[in-house]
Amino acid sequence: MASVPTVTTELGALVGLAGDGVRRWRGIPYARPPVGELRWKAPRPPSLSGGVHVATEYGPHAMQAPDPMNPSAVCDEDCLYLNVCTPEGPVPEGGWPVLFWLHGGGYRVGHGEQLGDGEEFARAGIVVVTINYRLGSLGFLHLAGLFGEPEADAGVCGFLDQVEALKWVRRNISAFGGDPDRITVYGVSAGAKSVGNLMGSPLGTGLFAQAISSSGGADHVATPEAGTALARRLLDEVGCHDVEALRALPAKEFVEAQERILTGFQALWLWRPTLHPRVLPEVPIEPIRRGSAAGVSLLVGCNSNEGSTYALMLGDDVATAPASGVLNGILGDEGASRLLETYLRRVPDLKSAKIAAMGDERYGVPTQRLADAQSAYAAVYRYRIDIAAPGVPEQLDGGHGTETTMAWKTPLPLATQGSAVNPKRERAALLIHRSWVRFIRDGVADADGPEWPPYGPELRPVLVFREDTDLVLDPRSDERNAWGDTEWESGTWFPVT
Repeated sequence: MASVPTVTTELGALVGLAGDGVRRWRGIPYARPPVGELRWKAPRPPSLSGGVHVATEYGPHAMQAPDPMNPSAVCDEDCLYLNVCTPEGPVPEGGWPVLFWLHGGGYRVGHGEQLGDGEEFARAGIVVVTINYRLGSLGFLHLAGLFGEPEADAGVCGFLDQVEALKWVRRNISAFGGDPDRITVYGVSAGAKSVGNLMGSPLGTGLFAQAISSSGGADHVATPEAGTALARRLLDEVGCHDVEALRALPAKEFVEAQERILTGFQALWLWRPTLHPRVLPEVPIEPIRRGSAAGVSLLVGCNSNEGSTYALMLGDDVATAPASGVLNGILGDEGASRLLETYLRRVPDLKSAKIAAMGDERYGVPTQRLADAQSAYAAVYRYRIDIAAPGVPEQLDGGHGTETTMAWKTPLPLATQGSAVNPKRERAALLIHRSWVRFIRDGVADADGPEWPPYGPELRPVLVFREDTDLVLDPRSDERNAWGDTEWESGTWFPVT
C-alpha cells in the first residue's frame, strides 16, 4: 500500500493521494476566491496558511455554460485552484522538470483536469500542474472603457490568474520535487494563445523556461474599443449598468447573458483578453518579434485541417457562412479569391477550401508567425499533425483539438465508437507523446522518429505526424504565400447581434 504523500508549502501541509506510480494533490488554492468585491479584480494571494489540509478533491471549475458531456460538473466563481501530479520515487538532484498546463475552450469553457492529472507525463519523470482560470465575462469583461481606471484589470482577469498560478508554482513546486527553473508552459487552442500572451507580456518574463503551443499563436486579443463594445452589450443583456450592483448579482446571470449573445461553438472566440498598458501593452506577437521571450525554447504546431472540427460540430453550412466576410475583410475580395483558389489545388470543393482557410486563419497562420518570430531568439521545433487519435473516425484527421489525447497518452472513450485501430496510427500517437516528453525533459524534440532539426525561416523544417511520419521542408508553401504578410485583428467569426 502506498504511503500518504504530504508536502509542506506556503499554504501549510498538503495531504494528497498515491498509486499507479504517481502522487497527486488536487484542489490547491493559488489565489483567494474572486467573489464579491474581488469579482473582475486581479487575483490576490490565498488566505489559507499553516496547518494540515487534505488535497484529494478537485476544486470547482470556472463558471461556464453546462457541459452536456459532464452534467454533474461543479462550477463556481470560486475556481482558482490547481492540481499537481508527480512521479513516485526519489527526487533527482535539482528536481524533476515541470509541465504547466493551460486548458483550451475558447476562453469560454474548459477546466484543468479535462485530460486527467497527467499520469503518463509523471511516469516519464515530469511534474504536471493543471489549473483553472476565470472564463467568459467573469474573466475577460473589459470594464475600464465604461467605469475607468478602477476596473482596469477586468478585461484580463483570466490571464492574470494564469500569471498568478505560475508565480505560485515557482515559489512552491520544489516542495513537490519540481525544478522551478525548468518549467514548460503548455496549452492548446485558447491555452496555446495564452502561452503566446505569456511570451509577449512583461508579466511573463522569467516565469518559465520553455513553451509548447498547440494550435495557438500570439494574436488573439481585443482592442479596448472592441472590449468596451462587448462589455456594453453584456451589461445591456444583464440589464444593469452600476458596477457595485453588478458585483452583487449571482455569477450565473453573467453566464446566461453571455450565452444569449453567442453560444456553443459560435461563441468560442468571443471572449479574449483586452490590451492593457501594464499586462498586454500590444498584440503579443509584436514584442515576441523583438525578443520578449528570448531564450525560451518552443515546441509549436497545429493540425492539418483545424476547421474540420468546427464543420463537424456546426455543420458545413454554418461553419462556412462567415468565411467570405472574414477572408474578404483580411485580404480584400481579389486576395480572398486567390487564397481559395490556392486551397482548391489541395481540397475537392469550395466548401472544403473555406473550411481549410478558416482553420488556418485562426490557428495555422498565427502558429506559422509565432514560429518565425521566436526562431530568431531560441530553439524552435515545429510540427503538424495529420491524424486523429487511434480509433477516432478518420473524418476528424487533423481536426482542431484531436491531438491532445495523443500528446497526453490519454485513453479516449470515443475510440470505442470509432474505426478499428490502425497500428501505424498507434505508432505515430506514441511518437507524439515521446516527443513531447523529450522536449519537456531535455529541450529538444527528437524522440525515436525521424531527425527533427530546429526550425528556421530559411528551410522551414516541419515534422509531420501521420501514418508515415516524416520531416517536410516548408509544407503547403503556396498556401502560406497566399496569405502573405497581412496582419488582422483576431476576433469572433460570428456576428454579435
